[in-house]
Amino acid sequence: MADITLSKAVRSNLLSLQSTANSLAKTQERLATGLKVNSALDNPTNFFTASSLSSRASDLGRLLDSVSNAKSTIEAADQGLSSITKLVESAQATARQAIQTPATVETTTAATAGEVAGGSFTSVDVSGTGS
Repeated sequence: MADITLSKAVRSNLLSLQSTANSLAKTQERLATGLKVNSALDNPTNFFTASSLSSRASDLGRLLDSVSNAKSTIEAADQGLSSITKLVESAQATARQAIQTPATVETTTAATAGEVAGGSFTSVDVSGTGS
């Protein structure tokens, strides 16, 4: 088999094309993954820093979800307490009304008893005997 000999210019162009192909592959990988550093082999310091920050962001996301759930729980409890407060206020109003009503009944009963005792009370015969 015959050996292939490359001139200096052709060899330089070949190395340049290989470098361009490697850069293109790396750029396509970054675009596909969205990561500047894909493995610890690319850049160990940046890879582990990015990994740590991604973990922290995930933790903060879970914490935000927990805070949101707690807020919803507190809002539901607040609505429940507001409803209970309205119910208690309604019960208090009913109780006040009930307390005031017996005084009116007692006054009417006393007035009726006074009329009966004074003889001004006229009765109606409901038995139909006419006596």
